[in-house]
Amino acid sequence: MSKNKLLLVDGSSIAFRAFFAIQNIESFKSKSGLYTNAIYGFHTMLSNIIKEVKPTHLLVAFDAGKTTFRTEMFSEYKGGREKIVPEFREQLPFIKEMLKYQGIHTYELVNYEADDIIGTLARSAEAEGFSVEIFSGDRDLTQLATKETTVQITRKGVNNLETFTPNYMEEKLGITPLQLIDLKALMGDSSDNIPGVTKIGEKTGLKLITSYGTLENLYENIDELKPSKMKENLVNEKEIAFLSKQLATIDVNAPVELAVDDLARIPVDTNRLRKFYEQMNFRKFLEAELGEVKVKLEAIDFEVLDTYQAGLITADDFLYLQTLTDNYHQAEVIGVAFGNQNKIYVSKGDNLLHQAAFAKDVTEKIKKTYDFKQLKILLARFDILLDDLAFDSLLAKYILNAETSHEINLIAENYTSVAIESDVAVFGKGAKLAVPADEILCTHLARKIQVLVESEEKMKQALVAHQQLDLLLEIEQPLANVLAKMEMRGIKVDT
Repeated sequence: MSKNKLLLVDGSSIAFRAFFAIQNIESFKSKSGLYTNAIYGFHTMLSNIIKEVKPTHLLVAFDAGKTTFRTEMFSEYKGGREKIVPEFREQLPFIKEMLKYQGIHTYELVNYEADDIIGTLARSAEAEGFSVEIFSGDRDLTQLATKETTVQITRKGVNNLETFTPNYMEEKLGITPLQLIDLKALMGDSSDNIPGVTKIGEKTGLKLITSYGTLENLYENIDELKPSKMKENLVNEKEIAFLSKQLATIDVNAPVELAVDDLARIPVDTNRLRKFYEQMNFRKFLEAELGEVKVKLEAIDFEVLDTYQAGLITADDFLYLQTLTDNYHQAEVIGVAFGNQNKIYVSKGDNLLHQAAFAKDVTEKIKKTYDFKQLKILLARFDILLDDLAFDSLLAKYILNAETSHEINLIAENYTSVAIESDVAVFGKGAKLAVPADEILCTHLARKIQVLVESEEKMKQALVAHQQLDLLLEIEQPLANVLAKMEMRGIKVDT
């Protein structure tokens, strides 16, 4: 029978590390405008450690607030820390909400730090025969390392960890995990505002602790030290040294109202987690963990064309060309769709693109599409010219929210009542990428036109409300035309 394994996570520390690990925070926003970089980074870091550790039991501990028994002992404890920025603070409740839906226990204890919760549960779990893994960004927790407890500390970025065991600490610092407390008592800790003894740094502190073992033994033999300024400081600041030791010591007997058995993994709340990921625009997590959700599709009216009749296209129509792969300079066109709120037409393959009547009507009448740059280049491959543009749904979506995906199914979610599957659900991906049956292909393309038609007015209203319509019409759309011409002309390279 495999041994039970408890993973204890320092939630406050990991959330803080996650926030600063992802610098481009403007690229991480929810649909409501909430910054999500700390939530995203926290999820990534926690997922990685869970995959590595494979715990049977799991808890994420959080600090309950600034006031603890340590601040009662020393009011300046952690007093030098900068205020938490609002962009980080606003994400913390959502990290806890996400953990709840993931089936992960969280806990905080008034008057104590997350460290104390972790220390107490680690020792309880060891006594019950568990192996324990601790995950934090705070090296203070390395004092908890034992034969049964390993401490993983984040170093840089999201995935770079340093593993602390008693043997590793002996090799790295020449001291035991518990002696780290004595070292901090002497040298202090600026990050927690633990004072320590004046003028004693890490090098001197290590020398004293390796010689005398503990702070208590050092002071019992203080007379052995040669007269010096260091000895004078030690004698004068004895109370500060022992206060510093108390501040640096993790309480492994905190009044935690949880038993280790309470921390067994519980089932994921799939529906609420899916909604949470959608709200946060975490498409990557949504697909990787929960898979594509089956969309309830409604019937749609459209006409399938093999031969184009002049005049079918109107000035109010959207035009969309479907390719199977992304390189529109070379990709085969597998379907054509156009239409408005009254009528939608679909044709499989590139049949219509070879017909003169279709080319003439497209050139003269089409002003609306999704991704004008791609459309212009695709049409140019069939000698069909497109130079004017009234509305590009992709660019409109980009302006309204540059940080999220701009796929048509997401435009449908945000700006219409149309249910439509994603391209991945219809065409597959990777080795499974393929053209579906004719009926599935044509129906999917018809729905895309329906989405583009229904979303146009709502997206325009949103652009007007944000004073961004001129940005679309006068800058982004004309620029797309220029970029398309640049791509078609290419760049001459002297190989």
